[in-house]
Amino acid sequence: MQCVLILIFSYLLGSLSSAVLITRLWKKTDIRSLGDGNAGTANVARSVGIVPAAFVALLDIAKGGIPVMIARALFLNEGCAVFCVVAAVVGHNYPIYFRFKGGRGLATSLGGLVALTPASTLITLPVYGLVYFATLGSGILATLVAFPLLIYLNYLRELHPLVIWSPVILAFTTAVCAMPRLLPRWLKLRDKREILVELFPAYSPRPLRSTAPAIFTDSIASLPDELAKREGIHIVPMSLILDGQALPDDGSIDRRAYYQALRTTNTHPTTAAPAPGEFLNRIQAMDGKASAALILTPPADLTQCYNSARLAAEQLADRLKVEVIDCGVAGPAQGLMAILAARLARQGASLDKIKNAVAEARQQIGMIGVLDTLSFIEHSGRVSAIRPLVNAALRVYPVLKLREGQIHLEGMERTRRKAIERMLNWLEKNLQSGGSVLICFHADDSGCAGQIAQTLREKLRPTELYITEMTPVIGAHAGPGLVGVAWWQAAS
Repeated sequence: MQCVLILIFSYLLGSLSSAVLITRLWKKTDIRSLGDGNAGTANVARSVGIVPAAFVALLDIAKGGIPVMIARALFLNEGCAVFCVVAAVVGHNYPIYFRFKGGRGLATSLGGLVALTPASTLITLPVYGLVYFATLGSGILATLVAFPLLIYLNYLRELHPLVIWSPVILAFTTAVCAMPRLLPRWLKLRDKREILVELFPAYSPRPLRSTAPAIFTDSIASLPDELAKREGIHIVPMSLILDGQALPDDGSIDRRAYYQALRTTNTHPTTAAPAPGEFLNRIQAMDGKASAALILTPPADLTQCYNSARLAAEQLADRLKVEVIDCGVAGPAQGLMAILAARLARQGASLDKIKNAVAEARQQIGMIGVLDTLSFIEHSGRVSAIRPLVNAALRVYPVLKLREGQIHLEGMERTRRKAIERMLNWLEKNLQSGGSVLICFHADDSGCAGQIAQTLREKLRPTELYITEMTPVIGAHAGPGLVGVAWWQAAS
């Protein structure tokens, strides 16, 4: 009975995700929405910092060691002590307190091994570390080399059979726990060997390499999913901070419920740019499949995306050429720049040629929109162009234009209908008929966006026209009811 109780305790202790808790305290966000989504030491180090990662590592190691010490203090058999570590590792992978979404359990397994066989484990650790770094971070290869040595050392000491084979038991446990995450990914891969790049970082098969640069942007671009996939654009999600919880801006948020809450409650969510580690992870996942990478971000004055991307590029400087461009625009206009870059990449253009083309397109790409409310943008404090309107407490509908890094107040009207008419008149006057690519966007007003699209299709006859809903991150600053148009007018 004591063994059963300590097994339950071990699982509950393992379920205390130090990565989630420390990241919430340190950055007020959820580590599972950052980087590769893993609630473990490595992801915390990449996405949050080395100091919080050190605390996470120590606590995770302790989760594996404490159950062994308690089992031995209660004079339970060695088999019970080993399976207490197994229970802690399962808890770490599938924590009951955090919706069964945890880490991989490597640090917890290490803590258990140190507690079970401290001398043998400490002798083996340098071997594990050398192989790990020599293989560019392959924990699997390091385990295959170090664990037989650990088993042999345990055998020489004539320990309990389950203790001797505890490295194999724990390795098997972590492998089984990882299968539900790895198997769906493996099934979706067109080239199954791609999974080897993740499991064995030193492995980079030649057939997977491409000469085309990879194009990245963040979720502020608000591109329709099918359009981004078709163009080959990689989207790095922003984070929405809602009721103290960090939610990835990756399409998983119920937009109808979200915008309804913005309309009917006094909710004022905030947002967070992707951490450098999130850009780093996305680009590293392309290793062997791209010759370079280009990251397109909104204006640096509006968000930290540019700085995060630049830091990631600096960390990859010795392995891959990564360029970061401040688009000077945001939202779907930023998405249009990403489309331009992706199409040039598919045509075989070099990274430098794509950069030059994007720089030239700054004069041809922009966006204009009508705000339905001033309260959200007032709360964010991001747009100085309408601050006089806010201060005057007027009930007006401003028409805002974003182009070449500058936000301008194009005009204002007393009714929303007149503001939209003003926006359409500006587009008809300033864009040439034919030859343009337009994206009509909205925040919880698809009907109005559809009407705007139909009007523009008749008046401007664009070569391409799309309708998209702004992501919740945009909604946090612009509020529901936003409608507008992003344009890419090819030079004549």
